[in-house]
Amino acid sequence: MKNKYSLIINKLTDIDIQSIIIIFLLITVGLLSIYSATIYKTSSDSNAFLKQMIWVCIGMIAFIIAYSIDKKLLLGYAVFIYFIGIVLIILPFFTSGDTESTNRWIKIGFVQFQTSEYMKFFLIIILAKYFAETSISKYSFLYVLPPLIISLVPMGIVLVQPDLGTSLILLMIFGGMLFASGVRLYFIFLLIAPIITIFAAFDQTVFYIWGVILAVVIFINHADLLSFAGVFIGNILVGIITPFVWDKILPYQQQRILTLFNANLDPRGAGYQVIQSKIAIGSGGLWGKGYLNGTQTHLQFLPEQHTDFIFSVISEEFGFIVVAIILVLFFTLFYRWYKMAFKAADKFSAMLIIGGTTTLLFHVFINIGMTIGLLPVTGKPLPFISYGGSFLITCFGLVGLILNGNSD
Repeated sequence: MKNKYSLIINKLTDIDIQSIIIIFLLITVGLLSIYSATIYKTSSDSNAFLKQMIWVCIGMIAFIIAYSIDKKLLLGYAVFIYFIGIVLIILPFFTSGDTESTNRWIKIGFVQFQTSEYMKFFLIIILAKYFAETSISKYSFLYVLPPLIISLVPMGIVLVQPDLGTSLILLMIFGGMLFASGVRLYFIFLLIAPIITIFAAFDQTVFYIWGVILAVVIFINHADLLSFAGVFIGNILVGIITPFVWDKILPYQQQRILTLFNANLDPRGAGYQVIQSKIAIGSGGLWGKGYLNGTQTHLQFLPEQHTDFIFSVISEEFGFIVVAIILVLFFTLFYRWYKMAFKAADKFSAMLIIGGTTTLLFHVFINIGMTIGLLPVTGKPLPFISYGGSFLITCFGLVGLILNGNSD
Protein backbone atom coordinates (compact mmCIF):
# COMPACT_ATOMS: atom_id res chain seq x y z
CA MET A 1 0.00 0.00 0.00
CA LYS A 2 2.88 2.32 0.82
CA ASN A 3 4.40 1.76 -2.60
CA LYS A 4 1.05 2.51 -4.24
CA TYR A 5 0.70 5.87 -2.49
CA SER A 6 4.34 6.77 -3.14
CA LEU A 7 3.82 6.12 -6.86
CA ILE A 8 0.82 8.48 -6.87
CA ILE A 9 2.80 11.16 -5.00
CA ASN A 10 5.75 10.79 -7.40
CA LYS A 11 3.35 11.09 -10.33
CA LEU A 12 1.83 14.28 -8.90
CA THR A 13 5.29 15.81 -8.48
CA ASP A 14 5.96 15.20 -12.21
CA ILE A 15 2.88 17.16 -13.25
CA ASP A 16 3.13 19.74 -16.05
CA ILE A 17 3.22 22.93 -14.00
CA GLN A 18 2.89 25.29 -16.97
CA SER A 19 -0.45 23.73 -17.93
CA ILE A 20 -1.72 24.06 -14.37
CA ILE A 21 -0.67 27.73 -14.14
CA ILE A 22 -2.45 28.61 -17.40
CA ILE A 23 -5.61 26.79 -16.34
CA PHE A 24 -5.79 28.65 -13.05
CA LEU A 25 -5.25 31.96 -14.84
CA LEU A 26 -8.28 31.11 -16.99
CA ILE A 27 -10.27 30.08 -13.92
CA THR A 28 -9.41 33.39 -12.24
CA VAL A 29 -10.70 35.34 -15.25
CA GLY A 30 -13.82 33.18 -15.18
CA LEU A 31 -14.51 33.78 -11.49
CA LEU A 32 -14.08 37.55 -11.88
CA SER A 33 -16.42 37.58 -14.86
CA ILE A 34 -19.03 35.37 -13.19
CA TYR A 35 -19.02 37.72 -10.20
CA SER A 36 -19.54 40.72 -12.46
CA ALA A 37 -22.26 39.00 -14.52
CA THR A 38 -24.30 37.96 -11.47
CA ILE A 39 -23.64 40.66 -8.86
CA TYR A 40 -26.94 42.48 -9.52
CA LYS A 41 -29.10 39.40 -10.02
CA THR A 42 -31.76 38.57 -7.44
CA SER A 43 -32.36 34.97 -8.54
CA SER A 44 -30.42 31.86 -7.51
CA ASP A 45 -27.78 32.92 -10.07
CA SER A 46 -26.64 35.59 -7.60
CA ASN A 47 -24.78 32.82 -5.72
CA ALA A 48 -23.03 31.64 -8.89
CA PHE A 49 -19.62 32.98 -7.83
CA LEU A 50 -19.59 31.03 -4.55
CA LYS A 51 -20.99 27.93 -6.23
CA GLN A 52 -18.30 28.11 -8.90
CA MET A 53 -15.64 28.25 -6.17
CA ILE A 54 -17.04 25.01 -4.77
CA TRP A 55 -17.11 23.44 -8.23
CA VAL A 56 -13.46 24.41 -8.72
CA CYS A 57 -12.56 22.44 -5.58
CA ILE A 58 -14.59 19.43 -6.76
CA GLY A 59 -13.01 19.78 -10.21
CA MET A 60 -9.55 19.58 -8.66
CA ILE A 61 -10.52 16.26 -7.09
CA ALA A 62 -11.72 15.05 -10.51
CA PHE A 63 -8.38 16.13 -11.97
CA ILE A 64 -6.38 14.21 -9.36
CA ILE A 65 -8.45 11.05 -9.95
CA ALA A 66 -8.16 11.25 -13.77
CA TYR A 67 -4.44 12.00 -13.54
CA SER A 68 -3.60 9.35 -10.96
CA ILE A 69 -5.50 6.36 -12.36
CA ASP A 70 -3.32 3.72 -14.00
CA LYS A 71 -3.55 3.87 -17.81
CA LYS A 72 -3.44 0.08 -17.93
CA LEU A 73 -6.73 0.01 -16.01
CA LEU A 74 -8.28 2.45 -18.47
CA LEU A 75 -7.11 0.29 -21.37
CA GLY A 76 -8.24 -2.97 -19.79
CA TYR A 77 -11.68 -1.77 -18.72
CA ALA A 78 -12.38 0.59 -21.64
CA VAL A 79 -15.36 -1.41 -22.94
CA PHE A 80 -16.90 -1.64 -19.46
CA ILE A 81 -16.33 2.10 -18.93
CA TYR A 82 -18.02 2.84 -22.28
CA PHE A 83 -21.16 0.89 -21.34
CA ILE A 84 -21.31 2.70 -18.00
CA GLY A 85 -21.35 5.92 -19.99
CA ILE A 86 -24.22 4.67 -22.18
CA VAL A 87 -26.23 3.77 -19.07
CA LEU A 88 -25.58 7.22 -17.58
CA ILE A 89 -26.87 9.09 -20.63
CA ILE A 90 -29.96 6.87 -20.77
CA LEU A 91 -30.82 7.39 -17.08
CA PRO A 92 -32.21 10.95 -17.47
CA PHE A 93 -35.00 9.56 -19.70
CA PHE A 94 -36.35 7.83 -16.60
CA THR A 95 -36.32 10.98 -14.46
CA SER A 96 -38.75 13.89 -14.55
CA GLY A 97 -36.41 15.96 -16.76
CA ASP A 98 -35.23 19.51 -16.09
CA THR A 99 -37.15 22.77 -16.17
CA GLU A 100 -37.01 22.86 -19.97
CA SER A 101 -38.69 19.45 -20.26
CA THR A 102 -35.57 17.82 -21.61
CA ASN A 103 -33.84 14.63 -20.51
CA ARG A 104 -30.31 15.80 -19.78
CA TRP A 105 -30.05 15.86 -16.01
CA ILE A 106 -29.93 13.54 -13.02
CA LYS A 107 -30.85 15.18 -9.73
CA ILE A 108 -29.28 13.95 -6.49
CA GLY A 109 -30.59 15.98 -3.57
CA PHE A 110 -30.04 19.65 -4.38
CA VAL A 111 -27.39 18.90 -7.02
CA GLN A 112 -28.02 18.28 -10.73
CA PHE A 113 -25.59 16.49 -13.04
CA GLN A 114 -25.62 16.57 -16.83
CA THR A 115 -24.58 12.99 -17.54
CA SER A 116 -23.82 13.59 -21.24
CA GLU A 117 -20.85 15.72 -20.13
CA TYR A 118 -19.12 12.64 -18.73
CA MET A 119 -19.77 10.63 -21.89
CA LYS A 120 -16.91 12.63 -23.41
CA PHE A 121 -14.47 10.78 -21.10
CA PHE A 122 -15.89 7.38 -21.86
CA LEU A 123 -15.88 7.93 -25.63
CA ILE A 124 -12.27 9.12 -25.59
CA ILE A 125 -11.15 6.06 -23.62
CA ILE A 126 -12.93 3.48 -25.82
CA LEU A 127 -11.77 5.14 -29.06
CA ALA A 128 -8.20 5.34 -27.72
CA LYS A 129 -8.34 1.60 -27.03
CA TYR A 130 -9.64 0.86 -30.53
CA PHE A 131 -7.05 2.97 -32.35
CA ALA A 132 -4.25 1.55 -30.18
CA GLU A 133 -5.19 -2.12 -30.61
CA THR A 134 -7.00 -2.57 -33.93
CA SER A 135 -5.42 -4.82 -36.53
CA ILE A 136 -7.60 -3.48 -39.39
CA SER A 137 -5.61 -1.67 -42.07
CA LYS A 138 -5.90 2.12 -42.14
CA TYR A 139 -6.25 1.85 -45.91
CA SER A 140 -9.53 -0.06 -45.60
CA PHE A 141 -12.87 1.67 -44.98
CA LEU A 142 -13.60 -1.11 -42.47
CA TYR A 143 -11.08 0.68 -40.22
CA VAL A 144 -13.57 3.56 -39.87
CA LEU A 145 -16.74 1.55 -39.21
CA PRO A 146 -16.20 0.31 -35.59
CA PRO A 147 -15.27 3.74 -34.14
CA LEU A 148 -18.07 5.33 -36.19
CA ILE A 149 -20.67 2.98 -34.69
CA ILE A 150 -19.17 3.39 -31.21
CA SER A 151 -19.54 7.17 -31.57
CA LEU A 152 -22.97 7.23 -33.24
CA VAL A 153 -24.66 5.36 -30.39
CA PRO A 154 -24.06 8.01 -27.66
CA MET A 155 -24.44 10.80 -30.25
CA GLY A 156 -27.91 9.55 -31.16
CA ILE A 157 -29.02 9.21 -27.54
CA VAL A 158 -27.74 12.69 -26.63
CA LEU A 159 -29.37 14.20 -29.72
CA VAL A 160 -32.74 12.78 -28.64
CA GLN A 161 -32.41 14.34 -25.13
CA PRO A 162 -32.20 16.85 -27.00
CA ASP A 163 -28.68 18.28 -26.80
CA LEU A 164 -27.34 19.22 -30.23
CA GLY A 165 -24.23 20.92 -28.81
CA THR A 166 -22.95 17.89 -26.91
CA SER A 167 -23.74 15.51 -29.77
CA LEU A 168 -21.64 17.75 -32.04
CA ILE A 169 -18.76 17.65 -29.53
CA LEU A 170 -18.93 13.83 -29.50
CA LEU A 171 -18.76 13.95 -33.30
CA MET A 172 -15.70 16.22 -33.10
CA ILE A 173 -14.01 13.80 -30.67
CA PHE A 174 -14.53 10.97 -33.16
CA GLY A 175 -13.34 13.09 -36.09
CA GLY A 176 -10.28 14.44 -34.29
CA MET A 177 -9.14 11.06 -33.02
CA LEU A 178 -9.84 9.37 -36.37
CA PHE A 179 -7.74 11.96 -38.19
CA ALA A 180 -4.91 11.69 -35.63
CA SER A 181 -4.88 7.90 -35.98
CA GLY A 182 -3.51 8.28 -39.51
CA VAL A 183 -6.58 7.21 -41.48
CA ARG A 184 -6.79 8.02 -45.20
CA LEU A 185 -8.17 11.53 -45.66
CA TYR A 186 -10.48 10.19 -48.34
CA PHE A 187 -12.40 8.19 -45.73
CA ILE A 188 -12.97 11.35 -43.71
CA PHE A 189 -14.14 13.01 -46.94
CA LEU A 190 -16.69 10.21 -47.41
CA LEU A 191 -18.06 10.84 -43.91
CA ILE A 192 -18.51 14.60 -44.32
CA ALA A 193 -19.61 14.56 -47.99
CA PRO A 194 -23.32 13.90 -47.25
CA ILE A 195 -23.40 16.87 -44.84
CA ILE A 196 -21.92 19.16 -47.50
CA THR A 197 -24.41 17.75 -50.01
CA ILE A 198 -27.33 18.69 -47.75
CA PHE A 199 -26.22 22.33 -47.56
CA ALA A 200 -25.36 22.46 -51.26
CA ALA A 201 -28.84 21.20 -52.16
CA PHE A 202 -30.40 24.58 -51.26
CA ASP A 203 -28.69 26.28 -54.21
CA GLN A 204 -28.88 24.67 -57.65
CA THR A 205 -25.62 26.16 -58.96
CA VAL A 206 -23.69 25.22 -55.81
CA PHE A 207 -25.20 21.73 -55.97
CA TYR A 208 -23.98 21.23 -59.56
CA ILE A 209 -20.49 22.49 -58.71
CA TRP A 210 -20.35 20.24 -55.64
CA GLY A 211 -21.54 17.31 -57.77
CA VAL A 212 -18.60 17.78 -60.15
CA ILE A 213 -16.10 18.02 -57.26
CA LEU A 214 -17.65 14.95 -55.64
CA ALA A 215 -17.45 12.93 -58.87
CA VAL A 216 -13.78 13.84 -59.45
CA VAL A 217 -12.68 13.00 -55.90
CA ILE A 218 -14.59 9.70 -55.81
CA PHE A 219 -13.39 8.69 -59.31
CA ILE A 220 -9.74 9.30 -58.36
CA ASN A 221 -10.05 7.18 -55.21
CA HIS A 222 -12.16 4.27 -56.53
CA ALA A 223 -10.62 1.70 -58.82
CA ASP A 224 -13.85 -0.04 -59.87
CA LEU A 225 -16.83 1.61 -61.56
CA LEU A 226 -19.45 -0.05 -59.34
CA SER A 227 -18.17 1.36 -56.06
CA PHE A 228 -17.66 4.77 -57.69
CA ALA A 229 -21.27 4.81 -58.92
CA GLY A 230 -22.64 3.63 -55.56
CA VAL A 231 -20.92 6.31 -53.49
CA PHE A 232 -21.66 9.08 -56.00
CA ILE A 233 -25.34 8.21 -56.51
CA GLY A 234 -25.86 7.84 -52.76
CA ASN A 235 -24.62 11.38 -52.14
CA ILE A 236 -26.67 12.81 -55.02
CA LEU A 237 -29.82 11.12 -53.69
CA VAL A 238 -29.22 12.80 -50.32
CA GLY A 239 -29.17 16.17 -52.11
CA ILE A 240 -32.31 15.41 -54.13
CA ILE A 241 -34.27 14.35 -51.04
CA THR A 242 -33.19 17.35 -48.93
CA PRO A 243 -35.58 19.97 -50.47
CA PHE A 244 -38.56 17.60 -50.07
CA VAL A 245 -37.70 17.04 -46.38
CA TRP A 246 -37.30 20.82 -45.91
CA ASP A 247 -40.74 21.47 -47.39
CA LYS A 248 -42.30 19.06 -44.88
CA ILE A 249 -40.94 21.08 -41.94
CA LEU A 250 -43.41 23.60 -40.48
CA PRO A 251 -42.69 27.30 -41.26
CA TYR A 252 -41.85 28.24 -37.67
CA GLN A 253 -39.39 25.33 -37.49
CA GLN A 254 -37.77 26.48 -40.74
CA GLN A 255 -37.47 29.98 -39.24
CA ARG A 256 -35.70 28.63 -36.16
CA ILE A 257 -33.20 26.70 -38.27
CA LEU A 258 -32.52 29.69 -40.54
CA THR A 259 -32.08 31.96 -37.50
CA LEU A 260 -29.29 29.69 -36.28
CA PHE A 261 -27.26 30.88 -39.25
CA ASN A 262 -28.58 34.46 -39.45
CA ALA A 263 -29.66 36.04 -36.16
CA ASN A 264 -31.06 39.14 -37.92
CA LEU A 265 -33.95 37.08 -39.32
CA ASP A 266 -35.51 37.04 -35.84
CA PRO A 267 -33.90 39.88 -33.82
CA ARG A 268 -36.46 39.79 -30.99
CA GLY A 269 -36.71 36.05 -30.76
CA ALA A 270 -34.18 33.32 -31.51
CA GLY A 271 -31.58 35.81 -32.75
CA TYR A 272 -31.77 38.10 -29.72
CA GLN A 273 -28.91 36.50 -27.78
CA VAL A 274 -26.41 36.70 -30.63
CA ILE A 275 -27.29 40.30 -31.48
CA GLN A 276 -26.90 41.44 -27.85
CA SER A 277 -23.67 39.46 -27.59
CA LYS A 278 -22.20 41.19 -30.64
CA ILE A 279 -23.21 44.59 -29.23
CA ALA A 280 -21.46 43.78 -25.93
CA ILE A 281 -18.28 42.56 -27.66
CA GLY A 282 -18.13 45.55 -30.00
CA SER A 283 -18.75 48.09 -27.24
CA GLY A 284 -15.74 46.85 -25.26
CA GLY A 285 -13.28 48.25 -27.77
CA LEU A 286 -9.56 47.88 -27.18
CA TRP A 287 -9.39 48.36 -23.39
CA GLY A 288 -12.96 47.61 -22.30
CA LYS A 289 -15.38 49.65 -20.19
CA GLY A 290 -13.76 48.57 -16.95
CA TYR A 291 -14.47 45.80 -14.46
CA LEU A 292 -18.08 45.90 -13.15
CA ASN A 293 -18.89 48.67 -15.66
CA GLY A 294 -20.36 46.67 -18.54
CA THR A 295 -23.70 48.19 -19.49
CA GLN A 296 -24.94 45.24 -21.55
CA THR A 297 -23.96 42.98 -18.67
CA HIS A 298 -25.38 44.90 -15.73
CA LEU A 299 -28.57 46.02 -17.46
CA GLN A 300 -29.01 42.32 -18.23
CA PHE A 301 -29.64 42.71 -21.93
CA LEU A 302 -27.57 39.60 -22.49
CA PRO A 303 -29.25 36.28 -21.52
CA GLU A 304 -27.10 33.46 -20.11
CA GLN A 305 -24.28 35.95 -19.62
CA HIS A 306 -22.51 33.98 -16.88
CA THR A 307 -22.68 30.66 -18.77
CA ASP A 308 -22.79 30.42 -22.56
CA PHE A 309 -22.08 34.12 -23.20
CA ILE A 310 -19.38 34.78 -20.60
CA PHE A 311 -16.99 35.67 -23.46
CA SER A 312 -19.21 38.68 -24.23
CA VAL A 313 -18.94 39.86 -20.62
CA ILE A 314 -15.14 39.63 -20.74
CA SER A 315 -15.00 41.46 -24.07
CA GLU A 316 -17.22 44.29 -22.87
CA GLU A 317 -15.48 44.91 -19.54
CA PHE A 318 -11.85 44.00 -20.30
CA GLY A 319 -11.64 44.75 -24.02
CA PHE A 320 -9.77 43.21 -26.94
CA ILE A 321 -6.36 43.19 -25.18
CA VAL A 322 -7.50 40.80 -22.44
CA VAL A 323 -9.49 38.73 -24.95
CA ALA A 324 -6.33 38.36 -27.05
CA ILE A 325 -4.37 37.24 -23.96
CA ILE A 326 -7.04 34.63 -23.18
CA LEU A 327 -6.87 33.30 -26.74
CA VAL A 328 -3.08 33.10 -26.49
CA LEU A 329 -3.40 31.14 -23.24
CA PHE A 330 -5.78 28.66 -24.87
CA PHE A 331 -3.53 28.37 -27.93
CA THR A 332 -0.51 27.73 -25.70
CA LEU A 333 -2.34 24.95 -23.88
CA PHE A 334 -3.53 23.21 -27.03
CA TYR A 335 -0.18 23.53 -28.77
CA ARG A 336 1.57 22.16 -25.69
CA TRP A 337 -0.82 19.21 -25.38
CA TYR A 338 -0.74 18.24 -29.06
CA LYS A 339 3.05 18.35 -28.82
CA MET A 340 2.79 15.95 -25.86
CA ALA A 341 0.72 13.57 -28.01
CA PHE A 342 3.47 13.35 -30.63
CA LYS A 343 5.99 12.49 -27.90
CA ALA A 344 3.76 10.02 -26.00
CA ALA A 345 5.26 6.68 -25.01
CA ASP A 346 2.53 4.60 -26.74
CA LYS A 347 -0.44 5.04 -29.05
CA PHE A 348 -3.06 4.63 -26.32
CA SER A 349 -1.50 7.51 -24.36
CA ALA A 350 -1.24 9.62 -27.50
CA MET A 351 -4.91 9.08 -28.33
CA LEU A 352 -5.99 9.98 -24.79
CA ILE A 353 -4.15 13.30 -25.15
CA ILE A 354 -5.58 13.90 -28.64
CA GLY A 355 -9.12 13.13 -27.49
CA GLY A 356 -9.00 15.36 -24.41
CA THR A 357 -7.34 18.25 -26.23
CA THR A 358 -9.71 18.05 -29.19
CA THR A 359 -12.71 18.16 -26.85
CA LEU A 360 -11.57 21.35 -25.13
CA LEU A 361 -10.40 22.91 -28.41
CA PHE A 362 -13.81 22.53 -30.04
CA HIS A 363 -15.56 23.86 -26.93
CA VAL A 364 -13.51 27.05 -27.26
CA PHE A 365 -14.08 27.21 -31.02
CA ILE A 366 -17.86 26.68 -30.79
CA ASN A 367 -18.39 29.00 -27.81
CA ILE A 368 -16.48 31.95 -29.23
CA GLY A 369 -17.89 31.30 -32.70
CA MET A 370 -21.49 31.52 -31.47
CA THR A 371 -20.91 34.62 -29.31
CA ILE A 372 -19.56 36.56 -32.30
CA GLY A 373 -22.29 35.27 -34.61
CA LEU A 374 -20.19 33.01 -36.84
CA LEU A 375 -21.69 29.74 -35.57
CA PRO A 376 -25.19 28.68 -34.46
CA VAL A 377 -26.02 28.98 -30.75
CA THR A 378 -25.65 25.46 -29.37
CA GLY A 379 -25.29 26.20 -25.66
CA LYS A 380 -21.67 25.14 -25.27
CA PRO A 381 -19.80 26.95 -22.45
CA LEU A 382 -16.22 28.25 -22.48
CA PRO A 383 -13.75 25.87 -20.74
CA PHE A 384 -12.62 26.93 -17.23
CA ILE A 385 -14.36 30.30 -17.60
CA SER A 386 -18.12 29.74 -17.93
CA TYR A 387 -20.26 28.95 -14.89
CA GLY A 388 -21.39 25.33 -14.56
CA GLY A 389 -20.60 22.44 -12.25
CA SER A 390 -20.86 19.42 -14.56
CA PHE A 391 -18.92 21.17 -17.27
CA LEU A 392 -16.14 22.42 -14.99
CA ILE A 393 -15.68 18.94 -13.53
CA THR A 394 -15.48 17.62 -17.10
CA CYS A 395 -12.81 20.20 -17.99
CA PHE A 396 -10.68 19.33 -14.96
CA GLY A 397 -11.12 15.62 -15.65
CA LEU A 398 -10.08 16.05 -19.28
CA VAL A 399 -6.91 17.87 -18.21
CA GLY A 400 -6.20 14.99 -15.82
CA LEU A 401 -6.67 12.53 -18.69
CA ILE A 402 -4.38 14.58 -20.97
CA LEU A 403 -1.58 14.89 -18.44
CA ASN A 404 -2.04 11.24 -17.46
CA GLY A 405 -1.43 10.33 -21.09
CA ASN A 406 1.78 12.39 -20.93
CA SER A 407 3.04 10.63 -17.79
CA ASP A 408 5.31 7.58 -17.76
